[in-house]
Amino acid sequence: MRKRAVLTFVFLLVAVPLYVPATPLAHELREAHESSGKGTPEEPSAAEKPANPLRFGPVKLGLDSLARAEATTHFSLGSFSFTPGNDESRILFRLRPSVTVTPSENVSARVEGQWYAFYDDKDFSLFSLYQGYVEGALPGVKGLSLKAGRQEFVYGSTFLLGSDTFYDGLTFDAARLSWKPTEKISLDLFGGQYVRKWAGDIGGKLFGIYAAYAPGKTHSVDLYGLRDTGGAGATHVGGEHEVTYSVGTRLIGKVGKSVTYELEPVYQFGRKNKDGTSHNDIRAYGGHADLTLDPALGRYPGKIFLSYAFGSGDGNPGEGKFTEFHNPDNDTSWIGDMSVIGDLSGLTVADPAGNAVHASGLHVITAGGGIDVTEKLNVSLDGHYFRAVKTPARISKEIGIETNLILTCKLKENVSVLVSGNRFLTGGFFKEAAGSGKDINYFYAQLQATF
Repeated sequence: MRKRAVLTFVFLLVAVPLYVPATPLAHELREAHESSGKGTPEEPSAAEKPANPLRFGPVKLGLDSLARAEATTHFSLGSFSFTPGNDESRILFRLRPSVTVTPSENVSARVEGQWYAFYDDKDFSLFSLYQGYVEGALPGVKGLSLKAGRQEFVYGSTFLLGSDTFYDGLTFDAARLSWKPTEKISLDLFGGQYVRKWAGDIGGKLFGIYAAYAPGKTHSVDLYGLRDTGGAGATHVGGEHEVTYSVGTRLIGKVGKSVTYELEPVYQFGRKNKDGTSHNDIRAYGGHADLTLDPALGRYPGKIFLSYAFGSGDGNPGEGKFTEFHNPDNDTSWIGDMSVIGDLSGLTVADPAGNAVHASGLHVITAGGGIDVTEKLNVSLDGHYFRAVKTPARISKEIGIETNLILTCKLKENVSVLVSGNRFLTGGFFKEAAGSGKDINYFYAQLQATF
């Protein structure tokens, strides 16, 4: 089975770049100019654009594909946990074929399947409906539309709600009502059921409201509220009776021509009811503050970014108020790329006797940058410092430092290859809680293509 997976991966690496139709470099140029703060180049006219070979009248075929070979040391890819002495490797595939029908400018429908598989000592393969929805404008009210069916919810900076783009995604059987009366104002009401097979086996429902106001091109304000009853899953630790409300705001602005800032504070409340009879009130908070700079680096456009993220912790979760912040549905880079840290609630390791030791809440400081060496090659390097808010007595709060180096090469307009080397320098928490201070390494080579 592993031999077949390796051959498939090699075939994708070789064949996809050869058979993708040649396209203009408008996409690459646009991203390069945006990253350097120079603005967006003019788009080619309709006559200059090549015909889409996957469009047949109102019907468009699509394929989103990803293949990744990855390897780790002292880490389990299956459970995303620190495992001293364990070295693993696997090949992961994700294919999303889709059909989109647009009979008019006011109505569209989309069906998208997903094949998600990985091959290691425990082979896994699943194909099922990933998205399937109908979206259309509602008559009588300007800017009002409804989207019903299986769909993703992706909002803002994906600090609280994203689609897990590195793995198998996140979808809901849901409905979303959107209202955009002007270009500056938008409002979404949404809600639905977690799709267990594409949500890490999370059960429960999610409802929310998201409003955005952009008074100018460089400033915007978002306000939102979520109600989440998601139960235990691969990323959730919630119980059957848990209800979490999250309210937050997101502020984005620009200072001068080269500095962009973002602030997003979030407050959580609700109840954490483990046994169905007693209630522990949830009172937690978190958020992040970011700065992005577009320095003048001659002919090499690039970015430098600084970030601080925080999630409150709880030293005694079994009694009184529950004060640990949770954002398990995130799809962000604030917590690194290695999945050693899943969200701002903290992390758990096993001690030498097999007992769980939990570090609750996190301070995360991130610094890094990226540079476009050429129009097709980008190099980025970043580091993340993690410190826990609460740990058991006599256990260090120093979690460690994660470093990420990524080389991205665009072979075609919609085809890229990523090669990455990552290292997690474990802090005192791992040594004192798990009995081992071995560093974690993670390497991958990834091909991704979208048509």
